[in-house]
Amino acid sequence: MIPEPSDPAELLGVVRGWFRLLAAGRWNEACDLLDEADGVRWTPDAIRSALDLAYRPGCRFRAEHPEGPRFTHPDTTNGTLDAEVGDFTDGAGWWVEYDVPLNGSWSELTAHFRFLRRPGGLAVVLHDLHIL
Repeated sequence: MIPEPSDPAELLGVVRGWFRLLAAGRWNEACDLLDEADGVRWTPDAIRSALDLAYRPGCRFRAEHPEGPRFTHPDTTNGTLDAEVGDFTDGAGWWVEYDVPLNGSWSELTAHFRFLRRPGGLAVVLHDLHIL
């Protein structure tokens, strides 16, 4: 759980921090920051599986990056980040869509987070990782 921010744009910093942990190889810590499962209980293995599903052998990304997808520190990623914050119309909280930093660049893979109001703050939920 995190405190509810005064400005929802601050949620982008939460997501950025999550990617910093992944880039540093601290996958278990990153998964521990997620409060609730939304269909998937995100573990390091589940994240690896999502990357493998998005970037199957033989795809263009794998041809360009034979080492496979590797998280990059978001502060050193090349290109332009596409990220957006929105609110749920029912007042349940906010959602964030955030490009995933992979192999030095912002990728076409998007992380969809939900920040749901709960007693005491916001639950952090990774809804999915998908290619738009």
